[in-house]
Amino acid sequence: MSSNLANLEQRLHGELDQAVTQLERLERQYEDVLADPGVLQEDRDATRMLLEAARDVEAAARAAVTRFEDGTYGRCVTCGSEIAPERLEALPDVDTCVACAGLG
Repeated sequence: MSSNLANLEQRLHGELDQAVTQLERLERQYEDVLADPGVLQEDRDATRMLLEAARDVEAAARAAVTRFEDGTYGRCVTCGSEIAPERLEALPDVDTCVACAGLG
């Protein structure tokens, strides 16, 4: 495995580990907020929205690791074209090329 691929794999796994840690922390926090009758509904809603966003981040990171492991990482899931390396550098869990993302 080239050093670039090894670095990329390490980065993807690191981002997944961070996403899992953040998700677990927010799940505990949300459970605590729900258990506290003194917490305002707005605070419960805000915590729930953070938790939902963390779930999305974790799912995207897990999907990127899976694509890397099955050899499809860096290919657009919509059209199959190669995703620009600059786009992957900026957004490692991205799964579409610029054109399919509606940005080009």
